[in-house]
Amino acid sequence: MGAAVGVVGTTLAAAAAGLSAQRQVRAEHRHWRRQLRRDAYSAFTARADELRKILKEINRELITPGANLEGVRTALDGARGLLNGGLADAQATVEIEGPEKLARMAEELSRSLSACVAAISAATLGHRAGGSSVVTDPSGIRRFLDHASSKRTQFVEHARRTIDV
Repeated sequence: MGAAVGVVGTTLAAAAAGLSAQRQVRAEHRHWRRQLRRDAYSAFTARADELRKILKEINRELITPGANLEGVRTALDGARGLLNGGLADAQATVEIEGPEKLARMAEELSRSLSACVAAISAATLGHRAGGSSVVTDPSGIRRFLDHASSKRTQFVEHARRTIDV
């Protein structure tokens, strides 16, 4: 009888230890996934912020009389490189890490920044250095920048909620 109680006790202790180990593994996996997502969201946000900063500086230059169009075009080439390089790579990571809603929000922010790049490109077409300000309606490009800022805020708020779960 004593041996049977010992076997049952040992078996129950082993089962409890196994369940505890499984819970620990699941908790570590959730932590690891949260960390991957946080890194992906942070990298995407940093690239988007870097691009927005470049676009704001370009816009500031464009509304200045006698704008340095060569400098603007060089900065715009850099912005396109960032849009199609670092930002696109970071967006792909967000799409892989998910969730789907956050991937869509990242795409919306990227599209908004892409539209701003296109608007600036259109504004500089056919202009030569040394003339009056290139942008006759400064609020046009500003609206694109404001829209991108709004999309960024939405992305970050949702990313925070996703990570905190």
